[in-house]
Amino acid sequence: MRFLYSFTALACLTGAASLFAQNQFAGIPVEPRPSEYIHWDAEAFAELQSGLEQDLRDGSRIWGTLFTYTDALPQADYRSHNVQIIHRSGYTQPEIHANKWDIYVILDGSGTAYIGGERVNWIDDGRPPEEQRPQLEGAQEFQVTEGDMLHVPARVWHQMLTETGESITYALINVIR
Repeated sequence: MRFLYSFTALACLTGAASLFAQNQFAGIPVEPRPSEYIHWDAEAFAELQSGLEQDLRDGSRIWGTLFTYTDALPQADYRSHNVQIIHRSGYTQPEIHANKWDIYVILDGSGTAYIGGERVNWIDDGRPPEEQRPQLEGAQEFQVTEGDMLHVPARVWHQMLTETGESITYALINVIR
């Protein structure tokens, strides 16, 4: 008889788990619904990349380096991420973020990603960043090309470089805590 009670209890628990598994999305609110459904197809990307390449030719740069971007999905208070499309060439400075994780999706070109280590050759004498050329010492080096992805945690130095005359374009998904 004890076996029958145990079997019945097990059957009830299994049934309850099965019901939960069938309706695991119950209780997720659907209002208000975000209206940010976005699809970037190859044509949309080509337009974005063309505009970024023109920006570099026109002299649009960050800290005197060949780096330009567009906010494909601008930052908003109601979500914890945004998306930028970045186009860069040559040297760009190392960076680090206190509360932002970076996910790189390489869309075109190739380069070298340095992740980790410590920033060296920064001279803290008041000169502007565009006059600085720091590097990362002790970083892991990754050769990246179209189709590759990188995840860079918050509080980790990172830098993306290309060979002179080469460029790289990538989607940067910023996840902000």
